Amino acid sequence: MTSRQQLSISILFLIVISFALGGCSVRLQNYAEITSALFSSPEDVTLSLQEIEEFPYAGSYIQVTERPRAFMALAFDDKGVLKWRTGGDEIIHTKHGRIIATNNMSGAIALTSQLDNDPLACIRIAIINKTTTAHCPQKWERDVWVTTATPEHINDRLYHYQSTFSQKEAEQVTLATGATFKAIKIEETNEAFTNTFFIDTDSGRIVKSRQLIAPPNVYADIEEVKPYTNEGIAEK
Repeated sequence: MTSRQQLSISILFLIVISFALGGCSVRLQNYAEITSALFSSPEDVTLSLQEIEEFPYAGSYIQVTERPRAFMALAFDDKGVLKWRTGGDEIIHTKHGRIIATNNMSGAIALTSQLDNDPLACIRIAIINKTTTAHCPQKWERDVWVTTATPEHINDRLYHYQSTFSQKEAEQVTLATGATFKAIKIEETNEAFTNTFFIDTDSGRIVKSRQLIAPPNVYADIEEVKPYTNEGIAEK
């Protein structure tokens, strides 16, 4: 790991701690100014096994189309909606491993409707309980809002998606950290995009995914670095 990457991880510690103590409205302008340069580096962020073990929060790698791989740390679990921070002001919201909203990311998904009907919830519970997923919905219809902001104006756009889910055979998945899982691959497709989710057969966690983050064609590849084990998916 380079000194720039080590500094970025140190700043992440401060960001997450300050964010957790101060609430969502806290503006960390000084940290944002520093990390905006760090995370525009052409280098991928890679943590050593020791750094991962010592990091006190759940974390994931995220790589957005044509950008270097970054690290995001879990800041909040808001009743099943996980809120992740990168090095700046950006916040990524996930539910059942799916990106459902973002803050301070122009052009990315800002809001998703019909979250209670997402088949991923049913599929994950079935995998945890070692039961069949055949009873889970195979289609999902929702609206997605995207906000694009420039200094001159703010533009909101609505996308309506109806997607179909299919389950593939379990396969061995090796992450960038070297961790290996037996995972079931779920494909979500429609005429506009294809999302893929790899669900660990033991824990039901989505350990790897490739999913649309900014319509129409910008994807995020996400891999688990340090797991979050308190999600309580089976209770939802």
